[in-house]
Amino acid sequence: MHKWILLSCLLCSFSAAAQKDDALAITHVTVIDCTGAPAQPNSTVVVVGTRITAVGPADTVKIPTGTRVVDATGKFLIPGLWDMHGHLTDATEDAFPLLIMNGVTGVRDMGGDLVQIDRWRSEFESGARVGPHIIRAGPFVDGPKEGVSNRLTVRTPEEARKAVGDLKAKGVDFIKVHNALPPDAFFALMDEAHKEHIPVAVHLPKNVSSAEASDAGVVSFEHVETLYESAMWRKGATAKTIEQAVDEILGPAGQELFQRFVKNGTWYVPTLVAYERGFVLWSNDPESLKPRLDVHKKNIEVIRKMHKAGVQIMAGSDFSDWAMVPGVDLHNELALLVEAGFTPLEALQAATLNPAKFLGKTDTFGTIQAGRVADLALLDMNPLEDISHTRKIHAVVLGGRFYPLAFIRARALQNATK
Repeated sequence: MHKWILLSCLLCSFSAAAQKDDALAITHVTVIDCTGAPAQPNSTVVVVGTRITAVGPADTVKIPTGTRVVDATGKFLIPGLWDMHGHLTDATEDAFPLLIMNGVTGVRDMGGDLVQIDRWRSEFESGARVGPHIIRAGPFVDGPKEGVSNRLTVRTPEEARKAVGDLKAKGVDFIKVHNALPPDAFFALMDEAHKEHIPVAVHLPKNVSSAEASDAGVVSFEHVETLYESAMWRKGATAKTIEQAVDEILGPAGQELFQRFVKNGTWYVPTLVAYERGFVLWSNDPESLKPRLDVHKKNIEVIRKMHKAGVQIMAGSDFSDWAMVPGVDLHNELALLVEAGFTPLEALQAATLNPAKFLGKTDTFGTIQAGRVADLALLDMNPLEDISHTRKIHAVVLGGRFYPLAFIRARALQNATK
C-alpha cells in the first residue's frame, strides 16, 4: 500500500477516536494568535466541539469538567496554515495527510475536477476522511489548449458570459482564469462575474496587462512571473526578454503598478517556491541554471518591493503533480517571504490572517480567538525567532480534533513493517 494512502487511512481511524473528546484544553502554551498582538506565554486555549471558546492566561482560564487537557509547556501555538494556491485533483488524495501533518488546514484549489473535489470535501465534513478546508474554483476558464483537462474552453465574449453562468450554477467559490483566454473574452468574463458577485483569480491572459486586469476587478494575481508575462505580452510592450521584463518591474513602472494594486485592493500570491523548485533546483540544463537563479533572486526583490509598497500578499505553493510537495513547500514559501523582507509574523499572517481576510472569514479562520474554528498547529520551537520553526510540528488540531504527530508516525511505522 502506498505509504501516504496508508497514512491517510490512519488519520481517518484516529479521527473517530479524536471525536470522543467533547472539549480540549491546551495549557501553559505560548500563543501566537496572528492578530498582530505579541506572543502570549503561559496561556490556555479551550476548545469545545469545533470552536475555540476561551484564550487567556493559564491561571485565569476556567477549564470545563471532563475536558481533555494537553500540557504544552515550552511549546508554541499558531493558527492552522492555509495554502492559497494548490491543485488537489493533480496532487490526488495522497496530498491530504501531507497537508495535515504540515499544519495546513485550508487550501484554495486553483483548478481541477469539481465533482471529485466536492466528493472529498463532503467526506471531510462528514468525518469519513481527514483533510483540509477547501475553497475551490472547479474547471479553469481558458482559451483553446491541447492535451489539458478540467478546462472550460472559451473563445468569445458570449462564451465567457455563459461560462460565468454555468460556474455560478455549479456553486463554485470563485473563477480561475488561465493565460490563453482571449482579451475580449476576459473583459466580458470580468464584467459578468462582477454582476454575479463571483471573485476572479487570474494567471494573466496574454495581451492583457496587469494594470488592466487589476482595474477590471480581479481579486488576486497568481505567480510572480505573471508580472513579467504582462510586461512582455501587453500591447505596446518594450520588454522582449524575461530579464528585460524583470528589470522593468524592479523600476518605476513596477512601483506604479504596485500602487495600483493597493488602490484597487488586488491581492497577490507569488508562489516563489514554485519558481525556485520547478525552474531552478530541478533544472537539468547547467547553462540555463545561472540565469534562472538570477531571475529567482530578482523575484525575491520584486516581492520585497511589492510588500514594502503595501500590496496584500498571501502564501501559496502551487502544489500539483510536479516538483512541489504538498504541505512541505508551504513552509518553504514562508521562508522565501522572510527572505523577501517579511518579518516571521508577517510571513505567518500570509498563511493565516491574510487568507481569512481575503475570503471574508476573519470571524471563522486565521487567528486564535474565541469563536474561531479550532484549526491549530502546536510547535516545539518559536516561529517568531526563526520561520523555519513552523516545520517543528508537535500536533495539529483540525476542527477541534487533536492529532499528535508522534502518534501518527509511530502508527505508520508499525503498520508499514507488518
